[in-house]
Amino acid sequence: MPRLAIIAAALVLGIIAPSAAQDAGPAYDFQDRTRALAFDPSRFFPERSEPAMSIRYMGDDYGYPVYAIAVRKGCTDADQGEARRTCGGRLVARMIRSPYEGKPPRPRTRGQKLFGMIAQAKPQSDEALLRLLDNTGLEWSEADIRKCPAAMMHLATGRDLKFSSAIDQSGNFAQIVLHADTISFEINDYLMRSRYEGWLRSGSPAAWADEFASSLETCWKPSTATVPWRIIKHKSRD
Repeated sequence: MPRLAIIAAALVLGIIAPSAAQDAGPAYDFQDRTRALAFDPSRFFPERSEPAMSIRYMGDDYGYPVYAIAVRKGCTDADQGEARRTCGGRLVARMIRSPYEGKPPRPRTRGQKLFGMIAQAKPQSDEALLRLLDNTGLEWSEADIRKCPAAMMHLATGRDLKFSSAIDQSGNFAQIVLHADTISFEINDYLMRSRYEGWLRSGSPAAWADEFASSLETCWKPSTATVPWRIIKHKSRD
């Protein structure tokens, strides 16, 4: 009889254990949450959820976050008093970038390092992740584009951007690219939106966007705006 009781208990535990594992839910995905909280350009200017331009650079198939940029036309929440009268024509860029001392061997190395630092702490909630993001050394920068000659020159070439092409009817094989870095690039204007998402093919909008980011390199300064992962909610003033 005792032996039968042990067998019965084992069977019950065998039924309960898988059920408990299912009830536990999916594991916390700190990588996806990092991309959503820190590298979403729509969080960079809380006074307007849709920036005039947004760029997000991800490395490799794993989506290592390298940098994200948002460009805002006109005034920001930081413009108060007299500044409010003259800020209508401004072009302000804000950027978040994964930290790296010196020049990384490849852009994706920035994101790999960031994920590596976060993984060591094993966050299991947004609250824990937010505390980590506060202390990872993420670069949070801002630039006045109109005071950045290289960026203004590059913006002028944007008139030639081609976001889509006709369907290829040649029957030629598509170019195969493995483990490519990718860029999400979007431009918003009155009743118009253009978007490109793909690898940094030469001559593509992705390549143009990455070159625009490079043109701002000497113009960045530390931003005093709230870091994107600490934005509670968006406020719309469009």
